Amino acid sequence: MGEPRYAVIASDLMSRLADGQWAVGSLLPTEPELAASYKVSRETLRRALRQLEAGGLISRHPGTGTRVERALPVAAFTTHLGSLQELTQYGTSAVRSILSVDHVVVDEALAAVTGLAPEARSVRITSVRRDPDHADQVVSWARVYLEPSDAHAIAGPLEDSPRLISDLVETHAGRAVDRVVQRVRAVGVPAEAAARLGVATGSPGLEFVRRYYDARGRLFEVSVSVHAQGTFVYETTLQRS
Repeated sequence: MGEPRYAVIASDLMSRLADGQWAVGSLLPTEPELAASYKVSRETLRRALRQLEAGGLISRHPGTGTRVERALPVAAFTTHLGSLQELTQYGTSAVRSILSVDHVVVDEALAAVTGLAPEARSVRITSVRRDPDHADQVVSWARVYLEPSDAHAIAGPLEDSPRLISDLVETHAGRAVDRVVQRVRAVGVPAEAAARLGVATGSPGLEFVRRYYDARGRLFEVSVSVHAQGTFVYETTLQRS
């Protein structure tokens, strides 16, 4: 199977930039013009442009256009993850226990954390993960937010399956994860998580927010997990590209 069309277009645009077809500081043709020249949809063209933007070759400015920033991509450090299991670091080892499944309406505070639309209806799955060698030791507390139809599709296998919820959604709801945006920040452990993690409310912890998008750029799953101080190490390998 060949490369995706957007990747082929990105490669061609990079070659044209390297050859000096568009000078640094100039604007690329408009998205409609480029999409027409490659005979693809604007969404496919945008995915190609995102690759160039990630390499520092261009910058996009609504209302102004796409500016050429450099002819050759910068050497960058990138993370290499073989699977979403590796993204969580404990996906196949720590044992998940479902605590509750609730229907909620996204309020302003939740929207700010998750990126979900205010007033949207969502299903909230609350769970913990335990050390497989020490069943009484909870290593994380998490909440996952799904669209109601997706939550219904995975309701059967959810309780007993060790797989990531995103894997279950892909298998049973027909979703395909195109990208995951992860944000990590230091937090004071909230009361409900603290009770499960066995620490004092407000004690130091790490919060991971992961947003799962499909190929159309639609956000369909958000997970918010909390780890107490000293119970979790997150390791990433950076490789020069």
